[in-house]
Amino acid sequence: MNSLVKIVPNVKKYNDYLVNIQKGTNPVMLSGLTDAGKVHMAYATRFYEDKPICIITYNEMQAKKILKDMAFFEEKAEYFPKRDITSFDYIAESKDSLYKRISILNDIKQNKLNIIVTTIEAAMQRMIKKDTLYKNVFKIKVGDTIDVEKLKEKLVALGYERYDLIEGRGQFSVRGGIIDIATSEKHGVRIEFWGDEVDSIRRFRIESQRSTTMLDDIEIYPAFEFLLEDNIENVCNRIMDNHYTNAIKENVEQDVEMMKSGDFVTKIDKYFDDFYSDSDLLLDYLPDNCIIFLDEIEKIKARTENIRRDSEHIVKDLVERSKFVPEILRKNIEYTQFVEKTVNKQTVYLEKQDIGFVDKQSMHAKRNGYSFSYREVNFFRSSMDLLFEEIQKAERSGRTIVILGGSPDNSKKMKTLFLEHDLNATYLESLEIDEDLASGTCYIVPGAFSAGFECVELNLLVITLDEFFENKKKKRRKLSDSFKNGETVVFSDLKVGDYIVHSLHGIGQYIGVNTIKADGVTKDYIKLKYKGDDILYIPTNSLDNVRKFIGNGGAAPKVNRLGSKEWDKEKAKVKNNLREVAE
Repeated sequence: MNSLVKIVPNVKKYNDYLVNIQKGTNPVMLSGLTDAGKVHMAYATRFYEDKPICIITYNEMQAKKILKDMAFFEEKAEYFPKRDITSFDYIAESKDSLYKRISILNDIKQNKLNIIVTTIEAAMQRMIKKDTLYKNVFKIKVGDTIDVEKLKEKLVALGYERYDLIEGRGQFSVRGGIIDIATSEKHGVRIEFWGDEVDSIRRFRIESQRSTTMLDDIEIYPAFEFLLEDNIENVCNRIMDNHYTNAIKENVEQDVEMMKSGDFVTKIDKYFDDFYSDSDLLLDYLPDNCIIFLDEIEKIKARTENIRRDSEHIVKDLVERSKFVPEILRKNIEYTQFVEKTVNKQTVYLEKQDIGFVDKQSMHAKRNGYSFSYREVNFFRSSMDLLFEEIQKAERSGRTIVILGGSPDNSKKMKTLFLEHDLNATYLESLEIDEDLASGTCYIVPGAFSAGFECVELNLLVITLDEFFENKKKKRRKLSDSFKNGETVVFSDLKVGDYIVHSLHGIGQYIGVNTIKADGVTKDYIKLKYKGDDILYIPTNSLDNVRKFIGNGGAAPKVNRLGSKEWDKEKAKVKNNLREVAE
């Protein structure tokens, strides 16, 4: 918790706002805020109400900016990403975003997450029903008697895949009387049996395989967001009944065969309504007492219109090419449907200016409006004199001044600089909640906001100087000599099945080329397949980071997993071997 919000309760306007929030679900509008001011007000609401909050903004860049500012308050805040639609030929990503999403959903379910930041695009995407996702969650306690075969079935039902040895999240392994379950990228739980009885449960590090903590019990949550509501045979039958037409029957047949062989996750967005009888939005997953903050509602609505138009263009293109139109595109959630979901939630509109209303909810919010006088404040190294003048002026007017100096070292340098200019400033290692900030006093604290701000009503001036002192330039990452000297990839020479080495992602297999049109620009991309059917696309005119694989004896190499540490481990192992040889 952070004392920067303790100033707020002395302000009648803010107290009135809190009272309005406490009444229940009356929408409220706060205007006159800067971007950093929005975060300050949102966190202050969270602090005084002691309720989880979800901030929904208009694009990913703004979401990351909010998340960075929220980090100053030293409470866990997470970014909930949109789901990448993987059913088109030209979009495929690592499963990282899917793992991130399920991790956040699981934290929400367990009441472990208090601050969520997301975009309107992610908030409007249809998802598996909450009840369906969590219907198979189970708990294991030391001393329980469990049928190991049934335990394996439960793990598969929760989206876990069986491996000989777990290497990353979403996996489990069985070795005699020991079952390892990867609960995150770095950690897992090891359940040891004595016959059918659970003898011990330990948390361990996946990389070292070393135990870290003994546990009395463990609750196993889904490894994936996409779980089956019905058995795959019934799903495939529905798909054949609903979509088997002459125009696209070949594509449908191929998809059904892939699903029957176990590869159904990449097809869910394509046949969403055949997999699930109903759907939820992120708002349905949030607890009832969660406060929803909508950042710049006009921009949010404009973004939803852009999403709708983009979907319509993609649908039109797919129809013209006799391609299957994914149901997740054809049946988009409309903006009005999203707004209806907010009616039963406490909603706060965050605005820079006093705007009109764009829907019925924002009209009610405007009636419950509170206008604050925030202004953005920025200083640079070239404006030191102006900075000192501003601080002196603020002190004389009784402002509370907080200087955010970035790193602790830079903050201490700032303290020395102030002393050299005969300015009094108190250095604090952090703004703890029990710290009372006095009026007319300047404080220097490590930390940063995206921009400084002043709030007249709160008598508060916050100046961020995290880049005031020149930081050492980050060294540009250089490719190793061995990689630079490797056989370069010439697009025209590639054959399906060739193994390719990417400097960051490791060994993958070339499986073809795709032509992708994005933002009006058409490009060719080579398509590399990695472990677990992850796909990486690389523009054919940007192949500097890839080389042909050269092995010994013509044996097929082991392909790596996107987003894992496998490739880094292999490179480190080779380096160590080379050192031993050199010695």
